[in-house]
Amino acid sequence: MDSFIDIFVSIDKDGTNVITYPELEQYVAENKLDPSMIEKWKQLFDPDNTGSITIESFCDKLGLKPAEITDFREHKDLHAAPPSLPPEIVVISANMSLEDQIKIARETIQIAPGAQTSEELGRLTENLKSFADKTFGGCWQVMVVDGSYWITQTFIPNMSFQFELYNRAYLFWQTSEDE
Repeated sequence: MDSFIDIFVSIDKDGTNVITYPELEQYVAENKLDPSMIEKWKQLFDPDNTGSITIESFCDKLGLKPAEITDFREHKDLHAAPPSLPPEIVVISANMSLEDQIKIARETIQIAPGAQTSEELGRLTENLKSFADKTFGGCWQVMVVDGSYWITQTFIPNMSFQFELYNRAYLFWQTSEDE
């Protein structure tokens, strides 16, 4: 069972105890696994097709207790390498703590795939701004850019992060500490 627990923890990198379909697909691709694993996991652990696999459904199917996964994760974290940005993130400019960069990167990776139309991209920037406002406080600006860009900006010290993901640039900066 430890191998299943290790896989769950490896897929659920953000520690939310929920595996999203994009996280599952990313894990399969990164580890060069058989793509049929995705459908098998969906059928086994998400038979109602909710779009995610919860720790409860995972444990229920395997006869595990959620505490076993939590304990495994804590033990693994004690022996893990220091945190780093996900490998698909290419930093353009960073004036922010690594911890905060990781939070923004993980949220973007989780919700950005699939946003293609102008309407979807508009919602994406609104959701990312809302995430930054709630997570870090203050008032944030968020841009998603296809292609080249030039920018001059004013921001709160240590509160700016620009990176490339999936051939788009993502720009985050905080303009005030008050909402």
